[in-house]
Amino acid sequence: MAGTPGAFAFGLRLVAWDGTGLDAADTPANAAAFGVTQGGNPQLRLVALTECGTHAIIDASFDGVERASEDRLARRLLPALRPGMLLLADRNFPGYELWGLAAGTGADLAWRIKKNLIFPPAEVLPDGPFLPVMATPAENIRLGQARAAGRIPAGRPEGHLERIIECTITIRAGDGTTRIEPFRLVTTLLDHRQAPAAELAALFHERWEIEDGYGEMKTRLRGAAFILRSRSPELVRQEVLAFLTVYQALCALKAEAARHAGLDPDRISFTVTVRIARQNASSPVASTPVNLALARHQAIRDLIGDPLPRRRDQQCERAKKPAEEHLPVQETRPRTAAQPSHLPDQIKRMVPSPAQTP
Repeated sequence: MAGTPGAFAFGLRLVAWDGTGLDAADTPANAAAFGVTQGGNPQLRLVALTECGTHAIIDASFDGVERASEDRLARRLLPALRPGMLLLADRNFPGYELWGLAAGTGADLAWRIKKNLIFPPAEVLPDGPFLPVMATPAENIRLGQARAAGRIPAGRPEGHLERIIECTITIRAGDGTTRIEPFRLVTTLLDHRQAPAAELAALFHERWEIEDGYGEMKTRLRGAAFILRSRSPELVRQEVLAFLTVYQALCALKAEAARHAGLDPDRISFTVTVRIARQNASSPVASTPVNLALARHQAIRDLIGDPLPRRRDQQCERAKKPAEEHLPVQETRPRTAAQPSHLPDQIKRMVPSPAQTP
């Protein structure tokens, strides 16, 4: 809804997409249908398109972890994108084809990109960023060959015109130490007056709202070490749809409470929302439509009466988890040239020791 804190910027509705994994029950049927991760459980990959301000799910797509990548699942969400949206995405998504398909929906894009990508500037803007072209794959080959030969490519490359914002981010840890990281953002918002570079770079942290949404969904709604309990692939798919439906209803209740109180939805506790919803769902008071409406209003009053404090600045450094090793490591004795372990005893006696070697 317009006016919801954190839901709009530059007159555009802030949305984000990203992927996560959902572990399924360890059965042969689930393993065959979805694939198995290093942890040993069958797993589904879920990519959701969510509203940053309320964590509400606009659309979602899921499939087996070995059958569909995040890029492939994101393509299934393209019909949900609309003009008037600003889609935020992490640096694993940018690519010529997916970028073109997403921009073709009419939605604006602001995606983080890797620092090793090369974009020759076509025009430098007054506030620092520049307008390059995201070249086609064929043009990238031509440009790479020209750079390797020390030649300046002739003409403007074919591709998508975009805007690149480059800056550095200073991160201050709780112990007082600081570190500086480079940051690159690519966007379809070409007009620096509509979306100034500093404001757009500062806005990108809203992408992390989808990570908070996944935390609510997977940890606070179902609990830590959440595993889908269905033992057949078809029931697993139905369970995921039911799970997303319940989460969406809770987000709607939370957003309505925030609207009544004039608060940012971040100030309404999702954990308290789950607890109050469970209490009312198990009560016979909500057995009729009238009583259900009364119970809903009471739940909203309870949520407003127990708001969260304003968020503190947070940081979470991205780190790759080491692979789990389930088999014990067998220690072996070091072999020496004097006594090769694979030789018979009669041959070992013929091999001189290092001390006897001249």
